[in-house]
Amino acid sequence: MDDVINIWIFVAFLGFTLAAPLGPINAEVIKQALDKAVSEKLAWGSAIITGIGAMTGDFVVAFSALTIGGEILTDVFLNPIIKFLLFTVNIIILGFLGISALIAKQISLEDRLNDQNETLRSDYSRLVKQYITGFSIVVTSPWSYLWWVSMGTLILFSDLNVPNPLFRLGIVMMFLSGVLIWQVFFTTLLAVIGRLPNPKLFVWVQRGTAIILLGFAAVMVNEAILSLLDILYLK
Repeated sequence: MDDVINIWIFVAFLGFTLAAPLGPINAEVIKQALDKAVSEKLAWGSAIITGIGAMTGDFVVAFSALTIGGEILTDVFLNPIIKFLLFTVNIIILGFLGISALIAKQISLEDRLNDQNETLRSDYSRLVKQYITGFSIVVTSPWSYLWWVSMGTLILFSDLNVPNPLFRLGIVMMFLSGVLIWQVFFTTLLAVIGRLPNPKLFVWVQRGTAIILLGFAAVMVNEAILSLLDILYLK
């Protein structure tokens, strides 16, 4: 029992280290959680759903990594063509999120409540959109796969990577528990901050996170260009 708990703590910590640094997902979570154009409940829910979508993507990447293996993963996702395609798709997603946030019209909550039926439909669409957004950012980002080639090797090349599929699934769930701890903590902290009575601050936060998303997109443009040059050089 103690061994299981120790393994859980170790693997969950790795999940925490993947989720905690400021990146596209956390930037999008910040933008959603501090969006003053919607109710506090919907803002919190949108941020959580974004994180859950990202966790679903993490599950796909993590389970694939443990199933495929580190060596194959390295060969596949360090391939210039694969990297170029993933970076290109990720650039489109992050660029769209960043630009849409910058040009979004600030709508007051009172205006949104004028039509309850339309509000309910738009709220549901928003949650679905945020789930897809979180999932798409993770599975199309080469950084997700490269994390497994670097930090993830602590699992891939350890005794935890055994042939038993059920054990691998258990390891992935332990890993995701660390991601979940960060998402709940971070989103709840943002919800508390969001109660501060300073709407202008949150407009600037939204603009700031949009710029962060565009910044990551710009970095990926550079990586995509380097990958394209590698492809042309190989040919």
